[in-house]
Amino acid sequence: MSVPTAGQAFAFLAPLRGRTSVFITPSRRRNSTVAHFLLGCLAASRMRTVIFDTSSFYATNIRALTESLPKDFLQRSVLITPQDNQRFEDSMTDVLNMKAEAILIDDLNALHYLLSSDKQRSGIHQLFTFIRLLSYEARTDGISVFGTVYKTERDSAPERATKRSLSAAADLQITTNDDRSDRISFRCNEISSWPNNRFSAPLYFELST
Repeated sequence: MSVPTAGQAFAFLAPLRGRTSVFITPSRRRNSTVAHFLLGCLAASRMRTVIFDTSSFYATNIRALTESLPKDFLQRSVLITPQDNQRFEDSMTDVLNMKAEAILIDDLNALHYLLSSDKQRSGIHQLFTFIRLLSYEARTDGISVFGTVYKTERDSAPERATKRSLSAAADLQITTNDDRSDRISFRCNEISSWPNNRFSAPLYFELST
């Protein structure tokens, strides 16, 4: 299936440039849909992108989401897949050091889990610091940084607080709760250039269950 047009991608991405944006989704499946839509917009905009494939930890490798994207976009982009917990911080450093126009972290839930695997460390503190560093890079270099986070059905009260914290460090928190199969919709009160602070577009990809 086709990627968004250049005009649609520009309308969506333009107000996000120079910022970190976290997309809050209602489920892991919708999380993958949002990541796929973001990749389509980045491909249409011909932006060199660093993709931090944290979802590979759950065996939902983002490579499956790139199959329909243009080869020239994939050739100019970089996919970083964490290999193991011992080298995970090195992967984060690689993301910060690479020069790109956009950075996509496809699963902040997985990133938080990996950072919290050592009980001696504060995963949420490390994640907050990482996103703030990315926010500084976004402002100074004019790049766009995207992350996605989803809620789970069995969230307890403490977990819900953590889920909120996963997006708290970002410059923009963007919600998407529309479960329609043919469209995708976003809302952010801080983005006035979107009509009524909303953006809606056809859903260009169908993800298998």
